[in-house]
Amino acid sequence: MKKPMPWVFLVMAGAWALNAAPPVFADTNAPPLTLDQALRSAREQNPDIRAARQAWQVKRSDLRAAGTWANPTFSYVDENFPSGTSGGAAEKIRHYRIEQTLPFPGKLTAESRLKYHEVLIAEAGYRARTLDVLRDVRMRFYQLYLTDRQILLASESLDVLKDALRVAQSRLASNQASASDVFMAETELGKMNNELFQAQQERVLVQIQLNTLLNQAPDAPLGPAQAPELKDLPASLSDLEGLAQRNDPSYRSALHEIDHARAMVARERLNFAPDFGFMYERETTPSGPDGRQIGFSVNLPLWLERPWGKYQSAREHMIEAEAQSQAMRNEVTRGVAMEFVETNTHLHLARNYEDDILPSAFSNVKIAREQYATGQADFVRLLEAFRSWIDAHNGYEEQIYHYGEHWAELERWVGIDLSQANKTPDSSKVMPPEGRP
Repeated sequence: MKKPMPWVFLVMAGAWALNAAPPVFADTNAPPLTLDQALRSAREQNPDIRAARQAWQVKRSDLRAAGTWANPTFSYVDENFPSGTSGGAAEKIRHYRIEQTLPFPGKLTAESRLKYHEVLIAEAGYRARTLDVLRDVRMRFYQLYLTDRQILLASESLDVLKDALRVAQSRLASNQASASDVFMAETELGKMNNELFQAQQERVLVQIQLNTLLNQAPDAPLGPAQAPELKDLPASLSDLEGLAQRNDPSYRSALHEIDHARAMVARERLNFAPDFGFMYERETTPSGPDGRQIGFSVNLPLWLERPWGKYQSAREHMIEAEAQSQAMRNEVTRGVAMEFVETNTHLHLARNYEDDILPSAFSNVKIAREQYATGQADFVRLLEAFRSWIDAHNGYEEQIYHYGEHWAELERWVGIDLSQANKTPDSSKVMPPEGRP
């Protein structure tokens, strides 16, 4: 019995590889996802933003009660006063009393000022949490775009490899190529199937993360992410640093903390002053006319160790807050400068890919395919060109992703949407209206 030719088995194996259909990488029923849609959904639905907003609301509600007096004290006493004589009946007296404590003038104002700065700190915390969530949404969106492009590139690469495998099989059948060409094509085809599967699984992970930020079910379908626009930064580094000092909520919070510490010093200084108390009492008895008492009291801070210790503590806290504010300013300036350089770097690299590297890589693989099909080049040359084309595309998509990633980080440091950098003087005009109490 004549043994079958080895290339027959290669053709059969290649046919199996060619028929392996890649799964769909995105929900075909879901519309394309835009960055604006994702950001708007996060502003409206993210529970961390809502919690930070409510924390701000709590502080605002506390502010209303900060400058009011303590509650007065009402008391009633039903007294049987002894007559002092043997056999004499006790005198029945009823006492109706009201007492009110009055703090030294300025103490309530100082307490209100302290609470006011706590409100500003809570507001800065709300803005910081909002910017953190929006930055994370931007990053996950760009990751979603990157995985979509990787999946699409892997799918297109499979088509190229399948075509190369068919050519290799055809040339092997006509004794124009060796069996190693078929083996190499099948190997590359198998590796590309693995890369496609890995990219699809990475998309599932990114989808879970993005859905969590949008307060949706982890498996909620997300359509393909639209490509970010490659555009220059709208302002210079010095302008962005100025915007950051006016808008970055972490730095603003540090400045509010200084004001809070100063208000605390003022309040503790007033604790050396006395508080006052007033009392009015009415007394009634069935056997005689009614009586009354009017009283005045002073609460003197005779034990000075306590107010002195609190005053010194408040002064030390003010020095601490000033140092922390300077440290935060340095951190913000550093963050803006680094992300400015990173964003421009990846923008420049992405444009280089668009203008030079990608067209050259495409022309190279196109010529290599034509030469291999006509027998003018070997399969190794085709694989080198193909791998160069894959690397160029992956490098381009990576640069786009990192460009968007650092753009998002820069917006977080600046404290506003960079598209508003030349229009908006402060962060209060770029916060979403639905997010403001």
